Amino acid sequence: MEPHEDHHGKLPPIDRNRELLKTAREEIYKTVNGTDLSAYIWEPEVGKAPPYPKSVIAFFFSSGWDNGQVSQFAPHCVYFASRGMVAMAFEYRVSAKHQTTPVEAMQDARSAMRWLRLNAVELGINPGKVVGAGGSGGAHIVASAALVKGFDEPAEDTTVPVAPNALVLFNPILDTSKHGFGFDRFPSPDTAKRANLLNAIGPGMPPMIILHGTTDRVVPFDTSFEFCRKVKKKKNVCNLVVYEGQGHGFFNFNLSFDLYQNTLVALDNFLVEQGFIEPDPDAQIMDVV
Repeated sequence: MEPHEDHHGKLPPIDRNRELLKTAREEIYKTVNGTDLSAYIWEPEVGKAPPYPKSVIAFFFSSGWDNGQVSQFAPHCVYFASRGMVAMAFEYRVSAKHQTTPVEAMQDARSAMRWLRLNAVELGINPGKVVGAGGSGGAHIVASAALVKGFDEPAEDTTVPVAPNALVLFNPILDTSKHGFGFDRFPSPDTAKRANLLNAIGPGMPPMIILHGTTDRVVPFDTSFEFCRKVKKKKNVCNLVVYEGQGHGFFNFNLSFDLYQNTLVALDNFLVEQGFIEPDPDAQIMDVV
């Protein structure tokens, strides 16, 4: 579809992330209450693909479980596909579009993890090399798949594991208490308490990297700092990458290419260290459009 001119006769700016979404293959991973939820999939070129089942990175867009754009992490997906991974951006239910609560979003993240593993052969992926990634509320729902019990979609096969094998969290919502973020968005105080990741820390958690700006006015940086401290105290891997003076959403491709690039380098190094991708001395983080 051609963009429409505005009333001044000028073309609106191109949404580069939305354009990149068109380069993905779309599959329905879940249908619930008449709503189809899509996974957008980028695969490595033949020369970039390893000769064994590939690692996969699954992105969940930033939100307060209320709204957001599935295209947000399309640039990240294009990059990680170039590094030999299968990269995916998942739709999930949000209140503005589906009149839902954070619970349904948490259910969708778990459904996505099960869908990946149930279809691993067809997707050419290693079901034991699944990286869950997300921003803000999207980070909360994918991390909750690893940290908290319950919140499963009714009738799904709960024997299929939902925990990602590693986590990439951008300014994550970790504290859903009255002192944190989103307490009143849950159906009940008890549900918010059960969804609180700050109180769900124990041994045996997936290795994780958290990227957070120190001047975030939406999700306080101090929460990530305290969370990571507690995670490491339980002998888990938690790399906290601090972005001095940066606010919420600093990492977005369309906000600052330099910061986007910096976060990609941090993620690439982390995934190499954890054995999800091979080192690439020739890797260059290029402008993807």
